Formats: sequence, C-alpha cells, structure tokens
Amino acid sequence: MNKNLVFLMLCFAISSNSHAASWVRLSENSTSKLMLDKQSVLQQDLLKKAWVKVEYKKPQQNPETLGTEYNLSKLLWFFDCTAQKSATSQVFQYFNNELVYSAGVDAKNAEFIEPVPESDVDIAMRHVCNTGKPMAAASSNKPAESKPSAEKQNVAPTKPDNVEKAPEEATANPETAPVSKPVPAPAKDATDKTNNAKNNAHKPHWEYAGKAGPENWGKLSPEFATCEIGRNQSPINIENAATASLKPIRGIQKFPAKDIFNNGHTVQINFKPGNMLVLDSAPYQMKQVHFHAPSENKINGKSFPLEAHFVHADSKGNLTVIGVMFKEGKANLGLTKLWSQLPDKEGEPVPVKNRVIPSELIPENRGYYRFSGSLTTPPCSEGVRWIMMKTPMTASKEQIEAFEHAVHHSNNRPVQALNGRVVVE
Repeated sequence: MNKNLVFLMLCFAISSNSHAASWVRLSENSTSKLMLDKQSVLQQDLLKKAWVKVEYKKPQQNPETLGTEYNLSKLLWFFDCTAQKSATSQVFQYFNNELVYSAGVDAKNAEFIEPVPESDVDIAMRHVCNTGKPMAAASSNKPAESKPSAEKQNVAPTKPDNVEKAPEEATANPETAPVSKPVPAPAKDATDKTNNAKNNAHKPHWEYAGKAGPENWGKLSPEFATCEIGRNQSPINIENAATASLKPIRGIQKFPAKDIFNNGHTVQINFKPGNMLVLDSAPYQMKQVHFHAPSENKINGKSFPLEAHFVHADSKGNLTVIGVMFKEGKANLGLTKLWSQLPDKEGEPVPVKNRVIPSELIPENRGYYRFSGSLTTPPCSEGVRWIMMKTPMTASKEQIEAFEHAVHHSNNRPVQALNGRVVVE
C-alpha cells in the first residue's frame, strides 16, 4: 500500500473520530451485530456516507491476508440513494480491539454495486437513505432495486462479508422483496442490443482452423496484427521456471455465477460482482470464466484435456488471468451444476439456476506460475498478467466430452514462442 493511501486512510480515521460517536443498533442475529454511528451520517455531493461497525460473535478470516482473524469491522460506506447502490471506501478490522488490517480507496474511484437484499449493506442503506423514518417503516417500504449495471465497472476493496452468512445472502431473491415502482430502462437495453449487434456485424470473423485459423489471425484484420507480430503472446509451454518469492494469492471467491452462454468460440460464465484478486497491491474484479479443450497452455510439454481461464480486470481495464488445468478423473461438482445448463449452440446468456462459486473450480493448493502474456484469442492484446495454477482439478470424461460437444471443435490456440520471457514460480 503506498504512503499516500495510508495517509488518506489515517485522515479518514482521524476525521471519523472528531465527533462523539453515537452508535445505534440496526440489526443483530446469531453471528453478528450491525451498528451505525448516527452522528456520522452526512450528505456529500449526490451521495450519503456513514460509518458502521459489525461486531462478530466468532472470529472471522480475512480473505485478503491469509491467517488474519478479526472480530470487529469499522467501515465507511457511501450510498447512492437514487440508484440504490453502495460502495465501501474504508475498512478497518480489529481483533480484540487491536487493529489487524486496513484498506481504502477514494469514494470517487469506489465501485458502487447493488447490495444483496437483507445484507448488512442493504440494511444500512435503507436506514441512511430513509433518514428520519423509523427502521420498521424503512424495512417495509424498501426503495426500488435497480438492475445491475453493465459488466464494466470500477474496482474497489469490497467489505468482507460474514462467511457463515454469505450462502444465505447470495441465494436471497430480490424479486420477492416489496419494491416501489422501478426506474424504467427498456429503451437503454434496446439501444445496447442494437449497438452490440452492429459491433458484432463489423467484427472480423475468425476460427480455430482453416483459412481463418490461428496461423492467419494476424492477416484477417489490422486490429488483429498483434496476433502475428506480438512478442509476448499466449499460450505458452511452461518449463524451466525461475524460482522467485511469489506472494500467496489473495482474494475473494464466494460470489456466485450469474449467467452462462455459448459465444461460438467457447462457453463463458459471468459472475456477480464481488469476487476479487489482489495482485501487486492492486485489486482486480473477476469478470468471467471460459474454457478451452484441449488446454492452451502446457506444463513441461504436457497438454491437459480442459483448461479454465478466470478473467479479472482492474479499474483501468488491465487484465489478469488465472489459468486452471483439468485432468480426467472424478467429476467436478461446480461443472456438474454449470453443465446442467450447458448450451450446445451460440446464443444469448441465460441465468445460472444453481449456485456455483469460483472456488469450486480453483484448486485449494495455490502454488502457481507467473508470466506476462496476451489474450489467447483475437485481437491477442498483450500486457496480460498470467497466473497458472500448478495443481490441476479433475473433471470426468463425460464432463470433458460434453464441453467438446457444445463447442463442436477444438478451441485451443497453439503455444507461442517465449521470445526471452521468464516464467517464475
């Protein structure tokens, strides 16, 4: 964490204590108690902000720093009451009143997302956005819930949720909650679909074989030129890796899949916002996972029957991809649930019915290789950080064959030259 951010966080901490806090309890259950400092509720531009604290009855594990436990969180939350979205700006975690973790981001760069119904954020937002109304009234007259925004969103540290409570929150159905009249958006949706159709119509056609295959990608269009002239292309054969002091992978992998679709080149699953990866002290938000059969990367010359790519992006659009190999063996539970809706032809995304979280598709052993590379499909853009997990997962023969049938062809780009690049482990 840089010095400027630490200084900013200290300023927030000092300013938050410049008044006599007046904590009121908003909710309490068997695992935690949510409290709000009513003296801290302020209007800032078009937003409202407030300090809250969550007291946990059992120590919680911080997914950002392995091995760190905390039983109290103090957080600065910002609320966009009109859009019914919220963002976490500051996080302070304590264990027995001793500060063990802190993180922060300026509110202007924070990610505003729609909170899970009846979560701590949702309860606090209803109270803050209905200042002057009793909590009972606020609970029974919940403001309209807007639909999630487009996939591209700014990334900010996300408040660690209560681990024991997360599955219930994630399965809550916002459609059953009482809402006021929603803000209409059909016109925008129709415009987006029209624009997407126009953009897709002008995209150069490429394939995995034939005249439009990988060896000719760079010739199909000027925007694909990097596929031919790039010097840091992916995939690669990982071998002779140099030993380095790689930091453990830190992140959050508990927010479930949102939708699944076949785009003609692969099967892709998009995730709900909240899954994070911290790399080089920068937060990346998990966007989607897609698959390749057989694997694109190789490890010591060995190919695997299936490879998953978890694509992450930071607030500036920089990409990090976590690669996971699958070998034939025991059926993977996450794939079993996803493949129950496996689309066998190109089409629009459909909501995932079963709850699937990223950790079901990523090995518990977090040893990895790291290298610089590119997208493995046109336009083959470079500057992508690659994290390739050393330990493969297993998938049954039937699961692998089901994916191959859905895509109708092999969808792996051949390995590319290292051109002097170093792979570290």
